[in-house]
Amino acid sequence: MKKINIITVILVSSLFGLVSCVDLDITPKSVLTGEDIYTENGIKAYVAGLYNHLPMEDFHYDTDNEGLQAGYFVNLNVYSYWNSTGEMVNRNNVGRKRHRPGYWSEGFKIIRQANTLINDLPNYPALADNSRAWIAEAKFIRAYVYFQLAKRYGGLPKIFEPQVLDSNDESSLWVARVSHADTYDFILADLDEAIADMSLTSETGRANKYVAAAFKSRVALHAATTARYGSMKFPDWEVDGVLLEGIPSEKANGYFKQAWDAAKLVEGHYQLHKDNSDKTANYAEVWEKAEGNKESIWIRKYDYTMWAHSFDAMMAPPRMTTTYGDRYNPTLDWVELFDGLPINPATGHFSAFDDNGDYIVYDNCHQLWDGAEPRLRANLLLPGEMVKGGYKVDLRAGIFSQDIDPAVRKFKKFSRDDGADGGNYRSVTLEGQTNLFATNVILNSTADPRTQTDLYEVNGVRIYKNGLDGPKMSNNGGNNTLTGFFGRKHMNIAMTQPQTALFESTQSWIEIRYAEVLLNRAEAAIELAQSGESTYVGTNLLQDAFTIINDLRDRAGATLLTDPTELSTAPGHTNWTKPGTHGIGSFVEAPTRGLQIVRVERYKELAFESKIYWDLIRWFTYDTQINQYRKRGLYSFMFSKGATVDAAGIPDGKYIYDAKNTESGSDRITYPVNDYYEGIPSNELKNNPLLQKNRNQ
Repeated sequence: MKKINIITVILVSSLFGLVSCVDLDITPKSVLTGEDIYTENGIKAYVAGLYNHLPMEDFHYDTDNEGLQAGYFVNLNVYSYWNSTGEMVNRNNVGRKRHRPGYWSEGFKIIRQANTLINDLPNYPALADNSRAWIAEAKFIRAYVYFQLAKRYGGLPKIFEPQVLDSNDESSLWVARVSHADTYDFILADLDEAIADMSLTSETGRANKYVAAAFKSRVALHAATTARYGSMKFPDWEVDGVLLEGIPSEKANGYFKQAWDAAKLVEGHYQLHKDNSDKTANYAEVWEKAEGNKESIWIRKYDYTMWAHSFDAMMAPPRMTTTYGDRYNPTLDWVELFDGLPINPATGHFSAFDDNGDYIVYDNCHQLWDGAEPRLRANLLLPGEMVKGGYKVDLRAGIFSQDIDPAVRKFKKFSRDDGADGGNYRSVTLEGQTNLFATNVILNSTADPRTQTDLYEVNGVRIYKNGLDGPKMSNNGGNNTLTGFFGRKHMNIAMTQPQTALFESTQSWIEIRYAEVLLNRAEAAIELAQSGESTYVGTNLLQDAFTIINDLRDRAGATLLTDPTELSTAPGHTNWTKPGTHGIGSFVEAPTRGLQIVRVERYKELAFESKIYWDLIRWFTYDTQINQYRKRGLYSFMFSKGATVDAAGIPDGKYIYDAKNTESGSDRITYPVNDYYEGIPSNELKNNPLLQKNRNQ
């Protein structure tokens, strides 16, 4: 099965040199009906241009920048809503970031172009052999854009014909919004028609039947969960008898079935990547070999002849890039979701202590991670790993003075990890203890970790007090990881430091991969089973979800479920700061334990892919899960006694690990309940009096 590479093609200027007219930026139809367009090559270029302008939240999406299209197609992606979901944080983005508001007119430009193609192609008999497939493809594109709008605004104007301005009556362009449910219904109908008429395979840059089916599983799942959970959050928003925000709950199961059916249709045409027996390396190949594996369903391709991006320069550790860097710091809250780490089952939190309550001492910088879930290992740049042309990752928050023997002296926890305290190591002293930092039992540098000069000498060996790659603590300078972690997903770790510069990265963006489709199917199956429909089209739904989750976990090297009954209706674990049953996976809220298991799996599998943000919105848990939330990190301390130093000056020795809130970027963040829907842009309301406002406008 060919992968779908979204290519950049320079089109004739008429394709997107659009003329603004009232609220929908109408282009005169005569611009698009020339014989240079309605030829086979012209249509291919035209469709490629539509793909090129699709609003994907990829390497060029920045939530703090208007860009060309409300945050889309920005040169440098610094601000991301990955930082607002508990996935990660960076020094430029320590607060809450919403998606960039205002995406409307640019979306309707693309919809108009798709409508023009759908409307006009039947008028060109010479193109009849391919026109049906092209029309189906245009419907897929129209559905993609409408979905991006629907998940922001709810109900939308249904415009399926190219509008023509009547100079004597501008009201001819005014279109009211249809209901939220009707909007999803016409999007799904477009996708059904696309699936029916698209080819089974496609050339580079084109969608096909199974791409459309995969995308339909995403759309239908969003509609289904909106129907099930939206009205539980607040009353649906109805104007003039039209339900604009909210979908009747009785429609939920119908949408869940559509999601399951669409995902099932993809089965056998794509598959999880499992070509490498090394599970860590195999998982990394999902993005490192995105264009060559069988998991990628739809990708946006980057290369020097088309687009390049700056992900490596922006996200790599500062020591390993020529500019910027350090903006990719996964949180401990996310890391704790994975298997193979010392996690307290009563809280779901990291807890590396022995039976006496003393810190466990690890023999070297990588021992803690040796038994961690391979999927996690592939997602992080781990201490001691060689990356970026020979740089060894060096992470350490401080060292114990040389008179401290780890075999003799033991330590109880010396920081608070209660989700509430924002203090730093030097300012917080627990009851009955002395401050190990103020008394120089633990030493750390006040300098930028990359330029430390106050090295600590032990038996003639000079040791960096802090890791050269951080973490950034409150008392040291420079910029580095805030959490003690650097992310790896999407990164080209083979790119050398001199090569790691702005606009030099060409990794492809994976918009849809088969793992997401499987998770869509598993979630729909659990939702249906827990609402009383245990079987569907002859399939035991809990067994189906159980098999899917274990398939994903097996590929990831995670612990397998033992029985479908684990996907139960028992209440989900709650965050340790809230009443209820606490435990593994409690950071991710869910009404039942079965749904929590699949939601945690999504957090682990789809992190840093612009999916989790929209999951929290469609689950309607964003405002309660991310409520007065402080990001947490994991901080390592090395015993200088017995430590060794390699030829590059990087030390290694025995380590302990401490979990706490970050010291920089530790402000609380909360997702406002009124942000689940975006207000209709004010200029659109002004230009189209029939557009109804959303709640709280």
